[in-house]
Parts: sequence; structure tokens; C-alpha cells
Amino acid sequence: MPVMPLLPDQPTLELRGELMVADTSSASVVHAMHGGADTARWKCLARRMGLAGTWEAVEWASLPPGAVCGEHHHTRTEELYFVISGEGEILLNDIPHRIRPGHLVVNGLGTRHQFRNLGDQDLNWLVIEVFGPDTAHALVGATTTSGETS
Repeated sequence: MPVMPLLPDQPTLELRGELMVADTSSASVVHAMHGGADTARWKCLARRMGLAGTWEAVEWASLPPGAVCGEHHHTRTEELYFVISGEGEILLNDIPHRIRPGHLVVNGLGTRHQFRNLGDQDLNWLVIEVFGPDTAHALVGATTTSGETS
């Protein structure tokens, strides 16, 4: 079954009985991601261009064993993390949560967060990033809390 490329310069991929996220072989190597330790890999799979909703991006991220993505927060976007493989921990406002494949983490606007790979293989996750209400309203005239649009 052919899968449409997520970005114009990517080839069409074939699904052969496995989950195909995207070709991550050309992902960027990020040193000390958000002030963390070691290196991580990251790739943007899709951006908001051409979408009508309040999506910012769909991304893939990976931390090798023992690596840390430093604590940080976002002031304009919220994120959903879907853990694909590996074992780790995410701190959400200083509260640790163990994560493993199949877990979905909801990271609200302004939440301080940090990833740590606690396993012996890469920790891989998808990121779905959406605008917070103020940013969505400013960019696309999204519905306000009162249900009105501008």
C-alpha cells in the first residue's frame, strides 16, 4: 500500500506489514537539545503550511541510551508525544512519569518538561505540536473561548 510523502522532497514509501512513520535516515543531529546531555536526532515531518487547522508541526525525535533532552517549556504551542520505542522518563512540572511504547503524553501550554532515556535502546517519539489559543487566534482567526471568530 503506497503512502504519500510527508514532505515534497521525500519519496513515496511502501508499507509492508509494519508501521512506517517516515524516512528518518536524514534526521538532524542535535547537540545538547534544550540544554540536555549528549546528542539527539530530530526531523520535522510536516509543517502547518497548507493546513487549515491550528497545527504547528508533526515531528520525530530520538534520544540514545542515557541521553537527556533538557528541561524547557513552550509559550505558544502545546504538544502531544506518542512513544514509538524505547523506555524513558518525562518530567512534567517536576513530576516524573515512566514512558514506554504506546504511551501518549499530553504536554499543555507552559508545562515544564524534560525527556530522559532510561533504557538500553533509542527512545523514539512522535510530536504533534498545536498552537495555544492566543497564538491560533492571532494566526488564523480561530474560535475564541466565547465561540466567536474574528
